[in-house]
Amino acid sequence: MPHFVPYAKILRRFVFFFLVTFSVSPAFAQTDTKRFDDYLFKVVVISPGEEIYMWWGHIGLIVEDTRLHTSKLYNWGMFTYPGDSFIRDFVDGRVQYMCVAGYIDVKEFIKEGWEITAYTLDLDRKAKEIILSYAENCVLPENRYYDYQVFGDNCATRIRDVIDMGTGGQFKAAFGSAGKRYTIRQYVRRFTWSRPITDWLFNFLMGQNVDQKVSPWEGMFIPREIARNISDFSYTDESGTEHKLVSAVETFNSAKEKAPIPDTAPVSWPFSLAAGLLFAVLLFLINTQRNKNPRLCRIILGLSQSLLGLFLGVLGCVLYFGLFYMKKDMIQQNINIWFINPLLLLIVPLGIVSAVKKHSSKFPGIVLNVFWSYVFIAGSVTLLIKILPFFYQQNQSVHGLILPVSFVLSGIPEKILGKTPTDAPSA
Repeated sequence: MPHFVPYAKILRRFVFFFLVTFSVSPAFAQTDTKRFDDYLFKVVVISPGEEIYMWWGHIGLIVEDTRLHTSKLYNWGMFTYPGDSFIRDFVDGRVQYMCVAGYIDVKEFIKEGWEITAYTLDLDRKAKEIILSYAENCVLPENRYYDYQVFGDNCATRIRDVIDMGTGGQFKAAFGSAGKRYTIRQYVRRFTWSRPITDWLFNFLMGQNVDQKVSPWEGMFIPREIARNISDFSYTDESGTEHKLVSAVETFNSAKEKAPIPDTAPVSWPFSLAAGLLFAVLLFLINTQRNKNPRLCRIILGLSQSLLGLFLGVLGCVLYFGLFYMKKDMIQQNINIWFINPLLLLIVPLGIVSAVKKHSSKFPGIVLNVFWSYVFIAGSVTLLIKILPFFYQQNQSVHGLILPVSFVLSGIPEKILGKTPTDAPSA
């Protein structure tokens, strides 16, 4: 039997705590389609939160009955999975996202500390009928599931499409043909830049597919982009009268964001390069002391390489799995796999052997030099071929961190300087 799971159950807490009751039954809180004049249609936008699944915020459609003083939320952010393991079903691509409808209680929003802003839409009777018919149709058992795509079909794009229906296609016409300013990666990084480690990991995992500039229409996979674009948008109704789409804006709870969401994410590669150079210089200095303190330096260098190999090897496994099994658009065509891949896990035992060896065998060190030379050369190649549009990928932060370190560990600096540290005989 399929599991019906709100995010709160899987992720412990989620924005839909405010759902007092919900149902996927068409009989749930049927909306009287004969009273369109009594209904207000609102797009509700929830601010980004601390949990990773709330970093980009959330969005839904509210239909408010002004006569009965009730509100109903249409939410495309729920999912089900058929087996006993969410993770296994997600990896197998069997998790199904769905639309549900429910009553809302704003007090629960406020309790969670999110900022909630509602944008009332100025719509005529025909537009309301089209939108309500679509929303009600989406919660029917035979229609409630959809194929979720992170950037192409999610809770935000569904609201975007609803708005376009209500404006007779004018919303898409205005923003689909507008100038392309940002890539999907740049849209995503506006919300991750303040978390350097996670931002670096996202940059590593995202491939070339997200590095093409997209229109503002395509950028509205993020709730805040919809809020930005509907605020000043105007459309013409059937009678030829121009309307501002948003007639009123209500903020139910104003929360202070720890980090502001910039219009453009700050460049991150200089910080990655600085960190990579710092680590590389430390390793180089330790290496130059191997003749004076052979045992200590050998242990530090060996274990450092093992830990670095473990880190990069695990990342390579995640990337390899994503490229060849998950088939997610955001990961595809990722040239980071050329120099960060599962092969680097072999560095782990070699580094340990190098750290604990008591004899003068050079085998572990030579093999380690070969591995790091491969990382440096392959990484440098992927950096140079950026000049070719087909290979362009915004992975400068990955290069900045990895290339300096792999250069030092490759043994190339010693060969350039003509110095080869040797371990002193063991006691």
